[in-house]
Amino acid sequence: MFLALASLIAIAYLPGAVIFRLPVADRPRRAALPADERAFWAVTLSVTITTLVALALAALGEYTFARLVGIDVALYSVLLLAGSGRLRFAPAAAAPAWTTAMPLALVALGLYLFFPSSEYVMGGKDPGTYMNEGIQIAQRGSVIAVDSTLATLPDEFRNLFLSGNPVEIEEGLHQGVRFMGFFVTDRSRGEVIGQFPHAFPAWIAIGYGLDGLSGARRVVGAWAILGLLAVYFAAARLVGRVPAAAGCVLLAINIVEVWYARYPNSEVMQQALLFAGLLALARAAVDEDGFFGPVAGMLLGTLLFVRMDSVVVLAAIAGGVVLLIADDRRLRWTFFAPLAVLMGLAAAYYLGPMKAYAGTLLFWMGGPKGVALAIAAMVALGIAARFARSRWTATMARLRQALPPVLIVIVMGAAAYAFFLREPSGRLAGHDALALRIFTWYVGVAGLAAAVIGFSLVTWRSFWRDPALLASTAVLALFFFYRIRIVPEHFWMVRRYLPVILPMTCLLAAYAALFGFERWRHRRPRPTGGTPRRWPAAMQVVRQFALPGLFLAFLGWQFAGATRAIAHHVEYAGLIPQLESLAGRFGDRDLVLVEPRNSSDAHVLATPLAYIYARHVLLVSSPRPDRRMFEQFLAWASTSYDHVYLVAEGGLDVASPVMSVVPVGKMAFSIPEYESALNAYPKAVRQKKFALNIYTLGRADRVMPVTDVDVGGYDDVRVLRMFAREHSDGVSYRWVRNMSYVSLLGIDPSMRSVVLRMSNGGRPAQAGEARVTVFLNDERLGEVLVGQGFSEYRVAIPPEVADRAARRTDPSILRLMCTTWTPKSMLGGLDDRQLGVMLNRVRVE
Repeated sequence: MFLALASLIAIAYLPGAVIFRLPVADRPRRAALPADERAFWAVTLSVTITTLVALALAALGEYTFARLVGIDVALYSVLLLAGSGRLRFAPAAAAPAWTTAMPLALVALGLYLFFPSSEYVMGGKDPGTYMNEGIQIAQRGSVIAVDSTLATLPDEFRNLFLSGNPVEIEEGLHQGVRFMGFFVTDRSRGEVIGQFPHAFPAWIAIGYGLDGLSGARRVVGAWAILGLLAVYFAAARLVGRVPAAAGCVLLAINIVEVWYARYPNSEVMQQALLFAGLLALARAAVDEDGFFGPVAGMLLGTLLFVRMDSVVVLAAIAGGVVLLIADDRRLRWTFFAPLAVLMGLAAAYYLGPMKAYAGTLLFWMGGPKGVALAIAAMVALGIAARFARSRWTATMARLRQALPPVLIVIVMGAAAYAFFLREPSGRLAGHDALALRIFTWYVGVAGLAAAVIGFSLVTWRSFWRDPALLASTAVLALFFFYRIRIVPEHFWMVRRYLPVILPMTCLLAAYAALFGFERWRHRRPRPTGGTPRRWPAAMQVVRQFALPGLFLAFLGWQFAGATRAIAHHVEYAGLIPQLESLAGRFGDRDLVLVEPRNSSDAHVLATPLAYIYARHVLLVSSPRPDRRMFEQFLAWASTSYDHVYLVAEGGLDVASPVMSVVPVGKMAFSIPEYESALNAYPKAVRQKKFALNIYTLGRADRVMPVTDVDVGGYDDVRVLRMFAREHSDGVSYRWVRNMSYVSLLGIDPSMRSVVLRMSNGGRPAQAGEARVTVFLNDERLGEVLVGQGFSEYRVAIPPEVADRAARRTDPSILRLMCTTWTPKSMLGGLDDRQLGVMLNRVRVE
């Protein structure tokens, strides 16, 4: 515990603290900053430096947690010596004031609301990819991991276990997909890289070094707290500490912030670095504090390694920089130098190891040439602004006065159009057209209206105090609400609002509410001898704050009410112990095959089994792989590993006369998963269920006929395209889909019927009749009408069909085509599956 705490101090405080205290760049100005902001900068500088060091080590394949701590301690020691004992601020340092309680309260609120963190360590979506990427860095020390299981797999079998877009593979972007979110960069060496930028995964690796999986999970909450503080200090400089604190309380209790503070994502890191970078930029350009120029460049440049869409964010900020130049604010080369260096490194990173991920965004932006032209255009615009300021001073002064009201009109007009008039039509999708109205699910109509008013007020009164923050907020809001470019699943979609739009909405709403109070609080005192005050000072505060306080309390009540639904929810709670139990079933010399994502959700367990628990895992790429190739693979694997296991739930068509399939165990569990509603507000917790069967696979000594299949039992290599097994009243079964398959082996030519034990599952009358059409090897046998309760339904097999089936060397395929219905649409609830009938047994006789 002591060692972990000392390491945390070394990586998250010491380097930044000594840099901030160095006797350079007019240190007394920094000393005059409030004590709480000085502490914030010490932490922010430290974690940014640690991020860059960790990324550099991982890029070189040399990352270890001990090495990272050692470099940070060495940097601290060198800077300490460079300071030569001149690192004390006193007596110039500002003493802590009562307002220090505000950021401390935000930290306390974050600690209360942002933990416990989710147990999202499985694969399948972005959060699990981040977690597994980070733990790969921690365990293997590199951005590009060498996957020994893939490396030893003979090349002729790799297509059985690698998927991917053929066009991307042909263009050389990657050589296949190992697991969802992990691209293969070199098949022969087994080199694999995670899909997403590695700054946030690097901190997951750091958290793993501090406290294992628990530390890795908590990283997102820690960054969310730092994000709250960054938003607070940036807003405090612009609008004052009271509105900043009120806005950050609203942000902290908002359901989106709370959800993503517990759920692995890089947006919270982007939020923290972005607001800290904008604050540093304002202090460098507007407050003319030279120390913050390189700090701003470093913070904003680091964003490129957090999320690739930071290119869009930086483009918006570049517009703000042009405005600063036009306003005759001087940004020194010390700002542009670190930014340019980091942009160059980011270009090499995205055009090199991350080219598969970067391809889509680069295509949208016109490729590297388009990005270069955009940068050149911004540079040219900045030069033109400087030239215009020096030549046409009067004209630029008039434009300076006109810009804030013009921006207010644009934003208010766009907001009114988007909220009241914009409707889906033609190529305009519903979730794009209604994006602003959808956003009100999370901030309320009153909150949105107050935010628009607050933006107008602060732009009118203080735009040139921080033009980069306000202009980039407007540009990003217009961009994202015009075309959000993400699948409209909630809470998933609102990630796009998290870095800038949601924080600024909360801040601007609070500023609008407190505008009158702040003006009264900063008014000049009346001259002596005036009219005596009727109210004591305390009552004056109450009177001025009453209405703003009521409005903020109303917003807070709305926000807290929404958040209460998830307050005690831990996404996927209990998953880690279940994964540990599953991993414990396999040894270091065992190979584990997992059925593909088309079959069931079992595939999400493959990624952590391989990349957290270091098991030899191969994910089958197709539910119906090439049978002969799979038989050859199994012959190789049986001699290369002690055991070959299959983990399955939904079905995989690999049954073969030369393959033995021996059941060795079952594992059933469920974990809580919050509803992910499409174009709807999520309201309920579901249970994500796993009912896994575990088999050993090997070479069969002799052919064993399989003409009687217990559906819902150990049936995974016999069924295909069915839902997960279920149990009711002692009966195991599966729901069939509109088209499902059963694999049979060793049909005798004397067999004359297929017997199906089925039930319609209580299908409501409005769903229509449950009709099942039966085919054997694509030859139609007949149709049955299935009623309530499990009963046997017999379909005749013509002699010639049985004879042809008997001569097959491959298994015979029984195909069931069924009319389906959806419980959610007819009965309500959460079950949105398209269900056919319940199938309990298939027998040929």
